[in-house]
Order: sequence, then structure tokens, then C-alpha cells
Amino acid sequence: MSQRWQQGYLYRANSSWHIRFCVTAIVDGQPKRVQKSKRLCDGDLSDKTVKRAFSEFMTRINDQPSSQTEDLPIAQFWGEIYQPFVVENLKPSTVSGYQHLWNHHLKQHFGAGLLRDYRTPMGTVFLTNLAKTYGKRTVQHIRGLASGLFMHAVNLGHIESNPWHDVKVLGKQREVTDTESYSLEEIENVISALVEHPQCQLIMALSFFAGLRRGEIAGLQWNDLDDQFIHVRRAVGAGIVGTPKTKKSIRSVPIIEPVRVLLLLWRAKYPDGVWMFPNERGTPANLKDLSRRLIRPALQRAACPWKGYQAGRRGLGTTLRALTGNSNAGRDLLGHTTTQTTQKHYESDMPQEALAGMKLLEAKSSK
Repeated sequence: MSQRWQQGYLYRANSSWHIRFCVTAIVDGQPKRVQKSKRLCDGDLSDKTVKRAFSEFMTRINDQPSSQTEDLPIAQFWGEIYQPFVVENLKPSTVSGYQHLWNHHLKQHFGAGLLRDYRTPMGTVFLTNLAKTYGKRTVQHIRGLASGLFMHAVNLGHIESNPWHDVKVLGKQREVTDTESYSLEEIENVISALVEHPQCQLIMALSFFAGLRRGEIAGLQWNDLDDQFIHVRRAVGAGIVGTPKTKKSIRSVPIIEPVRVLLLLWRAKYPDGVWMFPNERGTPANLKDLSRRLIRPALQRAACPWKGYQAGRRGLGTTLRALTGNSNAGRDLLGHTTTQTTQKHYESDMPQEALAGMKLLEAKSSK
């Protein structure tokens, strides 16, 4: 985006020489040409000196691309351009995650800095310090958001290159903590502990025996069911009803007996309505709030661990792997595009297999 050639306007005010010229600025989220005034020099200098300073200044203005003259703060670019773009194009859950990363990490780091002044070493030092406190996955998410922001600025012509392209953590990083998952026995105990809350029983059963994400459970309507399948068609993120995470996530999940019994029980209690789990306003319930108010207190009283809704999906992946010997069933039921995703994040270590191996080793060594 080249800068328009301009003559500029020289004038005297308050015993000084000033220059008036135009720059590209962000107005209502869009780049527009606006007029700007700048003090050039003292008013008692000779006309020749003033004209030379004026000419040199306008030469610099006209030789620079417009993005170099904007002096656009990174925070302003985030609030007026990149964040609206994210809201329009990404899932509500992703938007919420980005906002959290911006508020808790990037906002303070960028401060009042300008897009054009940011350099790769600044990001490297920042991430290296973060890595001393946060795990790899959090650091990766922060890096991804910052890089995406600057790449968007490149694509709009505000800067020439992305300074975050080569940003990296120098030195060791904290290892990612193991993600928790429910075993079959644990999820059965959880469901038993929630006997006074049939909707919560069904929610936890759907997380394990159907492998549904929290947002997919909240987005279920009664007409998504038939005699054999739960048809996943929508998801709720940050209170907004939308589509599931990926195209692969739009799927049909077989209804097995542990889920069927609880579906019938919950349907008998609330035969009317569109949403399977409505709140008092008739809209999808907030499952985070439900876990805080009902599920976690009930599990605490029963001495059952609360590992979160995602632990049900991970437990299903692990159980299916043990039963089938591969990750294909888990991939399809969990709505993953590849088995690699299932293997990496949704199949936990299997202590029962390790124990079986040790028994075999014990038998062999005692011969």
C-alpha cells in the first residue's frame, strides 16, 4: 500500500514553523486518510533553512509506505481491526480463548507499542520468560495469537513482515501436564453419585459413552435423537449457538444402553421443550455453571473425583483403544479428523495393561 505523493503545507504558529500533511489512520475499524500537523522547527530560523527542513521532511513522508506513517499502536490494531475479524470468522469458544490470552498476557506485553516498532527479539524474550511459569501448550497458544495478529497486519499492508515468524522459546520448557480421563469404573461411580440430578447423570453419560464435547451436549435438542443415534448438529460456545468444531464433528453417535436408560428417564421428567438441557429461560444451559452448582458438590460428598467434561471423552478414547486395538473407533466417535489427534490427546496411559505385562514378566522370571 504505497503512500500518495503530497506537497504538504507549511505554516507559522506560536513562534514556530509547523507542517500539515496526511496519513492513513484507522477510523471505525477502517484505514482512512486523515490530516495531521507537526511542529517542524523554531520560527527564528532563516527561510532557506526552513524550506530545506520542510523539503526533507516531505521527502521522507513520500518515500515511506503509508503503513510506516500510521504510528498504529498494537493495542488499537487488536481492538479495532483484529478482534472484530476474529469475532466474525472464528468459533465463539475460540474468540473467548483469544480474549483471555490477550487480557492476561499480550495486552500488558504490547502496552503502547507500535506495530512498526515491534521486533522478533521482543517476542523471544517474552515467550522465554513465560515458559518458566506456563506449560508448552499455553505458550504455543499465546505465540499463535500474537503471530496471527501480526500476520493480519501484514496482509492489510500495515507492516512489511511478521516479526513473530521466527519467535521461539530459548531453553527448556515446562512439560505439559498429563490430561485426566475417567475410567469406565470411575464414570459409573460418578453417574451413581448424581442420582438426585438425572440431567447431570445424562450429561456425564453423554461425555463418556457418546464422547460428546461440552458445547455439543449443551446444543442438543430432542429432535436430534432417533431410535438408534444421537445426531450432533450444533454446539454452544460462550452462550452462542453455532456449528460444531469441525465438519468431522457433525456426526451420528450410536445410543448404547447406559445412555438410553438415562435419556428415557430425563425425557419422562421433562416431556416438553426443544432443548435437551434448558435453563430457566428456555435456552441452552450453561454446563460450567451446572458443574459448579450441582455436579461437583455431589461428587465431593460421594468422594468421587471431578475431572471435567473433557475427561469423559478422553476416557472413551482410551476404553475404545483397549477394546478394539486401534484408534479408528475413537476417531470417528469423538469427531476427530485423524487418528493422530485421538492418539495424542484422547488416549491416556493404560495402567491395567502395564499391570498385565508385569504379571507376564513375573511368571516368566519364576520359571
